[in-house]
Amino acid sequence: MSVTPKILILTGSYGNGHLEVTRSLIAELNKRGITDIVTSDLFYEAHPILTNVTRKLYIKSFSKGQNIYGFLYYKSDYRLTDFRIDRMIDKYGYMRISQLMKENEFDLVINTFPMQALPIYKQRSKPETPFINVLTDFCLHTRWISDSIDYYFVACNSLKDELTATGINENKITVSGIPIKEEFYVYDKLSLPEKNNRNQIKKLLISAGAHGVLKDLAQIIEELKSKEDLHITVVCGSNKLLFNKLMQNYQNNANITILGYVSNMASLMNQSDIMVTKAGGISLSEALAIRIPLILTPAVPGQEKDNARFFEKEGMAIVTKSEDEIAPAVLALLKQPLLSRSLTKQMENHFHPHASAIIVDKVLTLIDKPTLYKEPFHDSKEIKN
Repeated sequence: MSVTPKILILTGSYGNGHLEVTRSLIAELNKRGITDIVTSDLFYEAHPILTNVTRKLYIKSFSKGQNIYGFLYYKSDYRLTDFRIDRMIDKYGYMRISQLMKENEFDLVINTFPMQALPIYKQRSKPETPFINVLTDFCLHTRWISDSIDYYFVACNSLKDELTATGINENKITVSGIPIKEEFYVYDKLSLPEKNNRNQIKKLLISAGAHGVLKDLAQIIEELKSKEDLHITVVCGSNKLLFNKLMQNYQNNANITILGYVSNMASLMNQSDIMVTKAGGISLSEALAIRIPLILTPAVPGQEKDNARFFEKEGMAIVTKSEDEIAPAVLALLKQPLLSRSLTKQMENHFHPHASAIIVDKVLTLIDKPTLYKEPFHDSKEIKN
């Protein structure tokens, strides 16, 4: 390995998760003195118009068009069907990755977005550069899968099992967790007794999200605001319309705090007793680090619904099917401290700290020995264009 390796990180701008993972990996690489890093939103750079259309569809899926997004998500999983639109998208991605690899001499490519453009390039060009996939959810989609990928980092043991069941060598997989900001690891399990011995005022944190995840948040607040022993904090993110509406309604209520975009989410989560949030891979990973009892909002079909199913199956969250179930779920957790403890205990069993450091430690050895984990390509489904 050269003293200062040059690294390409591929990301995507569908939601904030892939970008957050990218930022976390860059921060860890920078700590090691590695700064020669190129980031690429591969599909946007290859075809901005098509990417903007599909990105808008993704955002609308939180309020409208859920069935359309779910259709596209599950249709593009080749375990279920053969879907030609993805072939076209991957073709554009292949052209862009070919251009990037031609213009640069990368020592490593880290991918944080589900795509088959990398395997296409690997099969055709056979580069020596190690290609790494960092999965950003707790569920598997086949757009992550290919024997052409040299190494995988996954969120949980069940994902490793799923990958090996598809034929991926288990020696090419590390259960690292999903990279998140280091500040979330400050609040480890030593702080749990302090949480359990708080005074009688309980704190509820609602992460409303920027894309209208909750359609009638005001109604949920109305159902809960009468509880004098409950303080509600709502984080609206970049949703200024929601922030202004809630501020108008509740700015004079001492038991309700309305916040816009915040930079201290880890601290807010650690100070809270219950959190209501959507089932994104990053949000769930942050909750695992803090070990805060979770109520998950109704999930849109796709990776977030599959994430929610996993957390419900493993006893790490209460999953709601409609917004009418959220307030009763909050009240149930407040009345049942043993249930809250059960959720956090299960989280502890599935928590993998310092994911970025684990990933960087490993990938640096792959640069040193780029052929160590390589195998002959034998994908069960060959990609055609």
